[in-house]
Amino acid sequence: MVFGDYGHDQQALIEEAKYLLYCLIYFAGGGRIGKLSASTIISYWVVLRIAMKFCYAQKKKSMVGVLSLQQLFTVPVYLAAFVSESNFDKTVLSGILHGLISVGEERLGYVVLNPRVFDLRRPDSKQHPVIPTRLYLNLINICGDLLDHLYLGVGNIDSFISCFADEYFGLTPHRQKSLGVGGKSRYRPGIQQAIEEYGLAAVFVGEFACSEKRKLQRVLLKMQYVVRMVIHLYTGMRDQEVMRMSYNCLSDQVVRCSVVDDQGFMRDQPQSVHILSTTTKFSGYKKESAWFAAGEVVKAVEVGQAICRGLARLYRIELDDRCPLFINPSVLCKTKNCAEVGVTDFTLRATMGSALKSLSIQSEDLQELAQSDPSRDFYNEPDFAVGQPWPLTSHQFRRSLAFYGSSSGFLSLPTLRAQFKHMTIQMARYYANGFDNLRTIFGYYDEKKIDFVLPYNHFAFEFQMAMPMSVANQLIADLLFKEEPLFGGTGSYMQRQKERVEAGEIKIEDIRADTELRVKNGAISYRPTLLGGCTKVGRCDSFMLGDYTECLSCEGAIIKPSRLSAAIEDAKNELSNYAEDSGEYQIVKGDIERLMVFKTRLIDTVEL
Repeated sequence: MVFGDYGHDQQALIEEAKYLLYCLIYFAGGGRIGKLSASTIISYWVVLRIAMKFCYAQKKKSMVGVLSLQQLFTVPVYLAAFVSESNFDKTVLSGILHGLISVGEERLGYVVLNPRVFDLRRPDSKQHPVIPTRLYLNLINICGDLLDHLYLGVGNIDSFISCFADEYFGLTPHRQKSLGVGGKSRYRPGIQQAIEEYGLAAVFVGEFACSEKRKLQRVLLKMQYVVRMVIHLYTGMRDQEVMRMSYNCLSDQVVRCSVVDDQGFMRDQPQSVHILSTTTKFSGYKKESAWFAAGEVVKAVEVGQAICRGLARLYRIELDDRCPLFINPSVLCKTKNCAEVGVTDFTLRATMGSALKSLSIQSEDLQELAQSDPSRDFYNEPDFAVGQPWPLTSHQFRRSLAFYGSSSGFLSLPTLRAQFKHMTIQMARYYANGFDNLRTIFGYYDEKKIDFVLPYNHFAFEFQMAMPMSVANQLIADLLFKEEPLFGGTGSYMQRQKERVEAGEIKIEDIRADTELRVKNGAISYRPTLLGGCTKVGRCDSFMLGDYTECLSCEGAIIKPSRLSAAIEDAKNELSNYAEDSGEYQIVKGDIERLMVFKTRLIDTVEL
């Protein structure tokens, strides 16, 4: 909701903003494939919302009155005032203005101001800081305590929430009387009575206390916030990856066969759980990805699913892959027929008062910050002053997990790279920047031993062991369980292994165990490529430069005939776009020739 109430002026601004966003999506271009990503569209909408509020706020100035977005983006004085008075990412506004310039005067009906005239430069880039050890351990404990607290109601909270489909449910008797519900026999339970009846009295206390119906939306949002932060803490997933998770985000995958004793009793369960989501940061297209889910993550998702089930009944939607896990609880405060399904907006104001944001910075924390990044002057940054609450962001969990894992040896760099899905070692090292300068996290602080102690059930062990299994399973599933023959350096080796498995010479379990060990030791990695796959560990200059034909002679390459044929076809189509005397034509022609030589010499010969 942009405005508290809606009149002609507000509706005009909303329609104007919707048209501008439509033009930006379909006519501005951008991104690696000529389209704006979902995250960019969302950031544009956030700034347009702020712009609408600024335009309407000018109503208080008798000399100005309500502005239109056209006036804001065409009058230098208005735009300069907006930039100076509003708090938002100025680079996003620059992107909007550049996009509208690309859309053109013909579609907009006016010429947009040049963003270069205004100070819309990106501020100096600063990495998200590593959370100091003391604070990081406290956050782990707080997340665990809050999650255990919420898990007490995981069996009943969905039924409790769904009762609010009745508009009178949860209201005080006095309010129900004023609304003409009828006699006392028809009164619905008040909020406190309902909480008691559904056995949730132990849940709706403390920061989750709910004394009246109108506060329930914010309380549910705080619960979802805990779920979200636990997932960030134990997986390192990005903001958008978490927020794109659907209700059906958990799946089981067997990574180890069950152990059965001589009496036929099962002694070990064959189970590994993954969180499924979608990432578009590097791909330019939607791509399903998986993260290992430790026990705490499974509990967090179950709490999120319970809340989602209740809200989905109010929205009257199915619990399928299209239903977001973090469905917006705003439906509680809107007419059910008018509520639009969306994801929760975790604004700063909405999460204020959370125990996760109550940890104060101490002098030892500031000293540790300075040691972790000597190039940055934390002492002169107000946000990190002693006594201030730690400015927690979800991405800090991501970087801290990488930092502490690499420092302690519990997580190797290849594991880091696979978990966080960075496409190059360079990006992985950037997120772990300075990890040698900060002491390791060892679970919890033992006052008797005056040292950090890592319990045997610590999540680091689960994470360390699960990721090599995940990579090994992906490699084996992609290569050994497919009928398509494999070529290339590693591809030829994998093809021989596949033939040995089919002939009964070796067992798939032996290959899986060997692959897991090699991944864990950093001897191999695996990622899909344009021509098939790559098992090379470390930097690949050719990959960074987009020279995929180098894979043909790389010892770590896995070449699939179907991918090779598709690449040849795509290259031929691209060749038709260039003049024969152009440099681009010669480069693409050379690529086609190398691909055809490889196909004729190896693949076609084998097929014959």
